Amino acid sequence: MNRQLGQLRQTAVELGLGPALKLVRRTVLPSARRNAVDDQHLALLLSFVLQEDSNCIDVGAHRGDVLKSIVLHAPRGEHIAYEPLPHLFEYLCLEFPTVTLKQAALAEKSGVSPFAYVRSRPAYSGLRQRTAEGAEEVEEIEVVVEVLDETLPPEHRLDLIKIDVEGAEYGVLKGGQKLLATNRPYIIFEFGAAARKYGTTAEEMYRLIDGDLGLRIFDMDGTGPYTLGSFRRTFDNGNRFNFVAHA
Repeated sequence: MNRQLGQLRQTAVELGLGPALKLVRRTVLPSARRNAVDDQHLALLLSFVLQEDSNCIDVGAHRGDVLKSIVLHAPRGEHIAYEPLPHLFEYLCLEFPTVTLKQAALAEKSGVSPFAYVRSRPAYSGLRQRTAEGAEEVEEIEVVVEVLDETLPPEHRLDLIKIDVEGAEYGVLKGGQKLLATNRPYIIFEFGAAARKYGTTAEEMYRLIDGDLGLRIFDMDGTGPYTLGSFRRTFDNGNRFNFVAHA
């Protein structure tokens, strides 16, 4: 049954019905409704914190929903977007000619890596498969992996970075620790159950952001700053999975 549902979702995506499916999920699933509210708050956040010349990085740009807001509010900024899936990368190249686009993933170590492309649910694609075996149509491809600190110098001005990479967020941050420590930008990041696929704990993520980078963590409702205990509890119960960190 799960495999049949996955095949139906893949067919719907190929027919261009992905947005309609997303709308249905948002009216049915609590996590999807939470995500919809967080998206609204993220749009407000970007409108308040970005200046015309703010520089941003979008890691896991997907179809460019967040990137569109970034370009709108910071039209004179130097923006970089990462998207490893070939068809989405090609789409972004057409839609965002002023953005530096990279067909690559970001992590703590560079190289070439297997990548689980979830054909029936592309937003769930990642360096590790997070969907149940047989539940979705998954194709293994190879992608280039870069390290942020190896591609940009610490003195590169960075005002905001958004990271949504289906559980691999910790590796992106570790790989960009020098750049982030120097700039202390707004960090918009997802951190939920998918992080367990990478062995990342709430303690590790909290100590990296709050301790090593010296940034305070809030959820998208503005609740915070989170303590280690409250961040761990939130991760364990899954009530919140979208966060923003800033000085």
